[in-house]
Amino acid sequence: MQGWRRLWLLFALTVACAVGSNTSVWADEHGTRVAVIEMVRVLSEATAIHSIRTQGEAQRKSYAEDTQRESERLRGVRDELQQQATLLTPAVLEERQRAFNAEVSTADQRAKARGEILQRAVTEGEIRFREVLGIVVGEVATEQGIDLVLPVHETIFAAAEFNLTDMVIERLNEAYPEIVLTFDEN
Repeated sequence: MQGWRRLWLLFALTVACAVGSNTSVWADEHGTRVAVIEMVRVLSEATAIHSIRTQGEAQRKSYAEDTQRESERLRGVRDELQQQATLLTPAVLEERQRAFNAEVSTADQRAKARGEILQRAVTEGEIRFREVLGIVVGEVATEQGIDLVLPVHETIFAAAEFNLTDMVIERLNEAYPEIVLTFDEN
């Protein structure tokens, strides 16, 4: 059993060395330079991402306040209808109940539509952010003579000199400090 374990370890080391040496030869032939970027830091330090979150939260609060006011108004209508129930004829009461239910349904549809509008606006903002991030990473990589940029979490090792995160964050915050969201309610 011990012999198999040693043989397996020897095989794994041989494959690792072979892969490493082939990669190195290929990089030497083609002059490929690889860098990394810390996406977690970019997403936490980019002002554009903060602007998307801030705008989304402000709009969510605005929608919530409108929904709360509409709910209070509808509760008042419901309470008034209940108080008048004994005074109204069955036909009139039924008609007012139908009108009230239609108002409730419309308010529910409006709240749902606003949630979808909010989600769509934030998603579109995030897509625009990814686009500008790609532009900025491309510019920084080109300036630094880098051919390939990988997320740091997908690498086992990268020397600090090949980490473009600080340059990307600085350039991103300078060139794109905010991404304005559009809440299209039409």
